[in-house]
Amino acid sequence: MEDFLFCPYLKFKSCMDKSDYVSVIVPCYNESGNIIPLIEAIHKELAFCKHQVVVVDDNSPDGTYRLAKNYPADYVKAILRTSDPSLAKSIRTGIEQSDGNILVVMDSDFNHQPHYLPCLIKNLEFYDCVSASRFVYGGKMESRFRHLASWVFNIFVRVVTRKFVTDSLYGFWAARKEFIEKLDYDKIFWGYGDYCIRLMYYLQMEQATILQIPAVNGKRLAGESNSRFIKVFFQYAQETLKLVFGRNK
Repeated sequence: MEDFLFCPYLKFKSCMDKSDYVSVIVPCYNESGNIIPLIEAIHKELAFCKHQVVVVDDNSPDGTYRLAKNYPADYVKAILRTSDPSLAKSIRTGIEQSDGNILVVMDSDFNHQPHYLPCLIKNLEFYDCVSASRFVYGGKMESRFRHLASWVFNIFVRVVTRKFVTDSLYGFWAARKEFIEKLDYDKIFWGYGDYCIRLMYYLQMEQATILQIPAVNGKRLAGESNSRFIKVFFQYAQETLKLVFGRNK
């Protein structure tokens, strides 16, 4: 199954444009046990292209920013946000301060597995955006309850928004920076994981071509999840309704 989910490394070496520069944006909060292994895993997967890892830390008390800042490699760019904590605003900061023409956004806890990175990036030759999905054939979550609940919620999002993206919550995506810059950041990048619902909505409103690739949810190496599962769904449902009926920010 794994071979079906991502493309062999050798195919990428010859098909990337030499001018392409990949910025992987990693928003963080209290991920000191994960950030260094993640940086190293990203670097390994992207050995075929020029890249940087943009670590945006939301003022973690556990020293996550210090670890990224002191990492001895010029492909790591560490950014510290000291006020207005927000996953989405951290991602926006990473986008605005990234140096690459190709953007990737992924979680900092191995929930998003680095071995999907080549497939996300390669397919930007043919699509405006490539998004990982747990709900196309081959994708899944380990927890059956969470998988079912997330699947039902994403059906709700699709029905309300009348769009086709199967996973508007996962937040593991790649796009050309020039296309993302066409969007109104103020309408998208605020709050937390609900930003991804807005991002996918506005991408589809702009007639972006979006490829969904199957992804198996990963396991965090250290620490605990920052999400509150049921409460989050209620909040995101409200934001979805506000988005469609014109009451969002």
